[in-house]
Amino acid sequence: MLGRKRAKTAEHGDRVVGDEEILAAAKTILGSDGLLAITPERLSATAGVPADRLDADAVAAEAYRETAVAEIAEVRRTVLANPSPVEQMRALLSWLSTAPEDSDGVRLEAWALARHNPGLRSAVQESETAWHGLVASVIRRGARSGEFPQADADDIAAHVISLVDGINAYQLIGYRSDFDRMRLLTRVVQAELGMIWGPKLADALS
Repeated sequence: MLGRKRAKTAEHGDRVVGDEEILAAAKTILGSDGLLAITPERLSATAGVPADRLDADAVAAEAYRETAVAEIAEVRRTVLANPSPVEQMRALLSWLSTAPEDSDGVRLEAWALARHNPGLRSAVQESETAWHGLVASVIRRGARSGEFPQADADDIAAHVISLVDGINAYQLIGYRSDFDRMRLLTRVVQAELGMIWGPKLADALS
């Protein structure tokens, strides 16, 4: 059962609203106003379901999960369209470090709200695991081709993802400059993979 506390479908007047319609309403709210806006009252107004029949926490968790899965699938297609692991990593880092502000904002909201929403916590963990897996797979591919050094791909991926999460959080609050944030990521990528990436990196490394 997705969003309702009691019934498999929720009747509202002459309409019967199912899970898919409630979830679609939640994803619309998520896309426009973020996770914090997915409240029983907002869902009720959008989907036409009595607020007391809605489990907004469960709906928010599933809306985040589906949105994150779609985002990662899109990035994976973009990354793997490049011919070599180095180019794949360049594309991946470019996306991760310049993700849309609304995407980063929703991710931070999800981390905060997940403290009190077990379903959302699970969805966030799944998303982080998927990002980690994508980064690690590119690193392994590069190690096999000789473009990257032989190293622990999981450790490097964890390092890169944690740093990306940090610099993107900095960006949302305007902490430090774009140049400073990119320099941090540049140094890690060079140290771990022996790879030069990004704009004006010779200056960033100096």
